[in-house]
Amino acid sequence: MANKYNVSVPQLCIKYTLQLGAISLPKTANSNHMKTNSELNFKISAEDMETLKNFKKIESYGKSGIFPVYGGKM
Repeated sequence: MANKYNVSVPQLCIKYTLQLGAISLPKTANSNHMKTNSELNFKISAEDMETLKNFKKIESYGKSGIFPVYGGKM
C-alpha cells in the first residue's frame, strides 16, 4: 500500500495513526528519516483505511512476544 501512495512504510504508518486521530511517536536518530517521516502530504482513502483497520493480526511474535507491546499485555 505504501507503493500505491509513493511513500515509505513508516510514512504510511504515521499517516494511518494520525488519520485515526491517534498520536504517532516515530523514533529515529537518523536526521534523514526524521525529515522523511514528517513529509505526510497525502491522504489515505477511506477504502484503504478500512483495509488497514481490518488487516489480519499477527498471531505470534515468536521470541519477541515477551515484550508487552507485542504480547498484548499493555
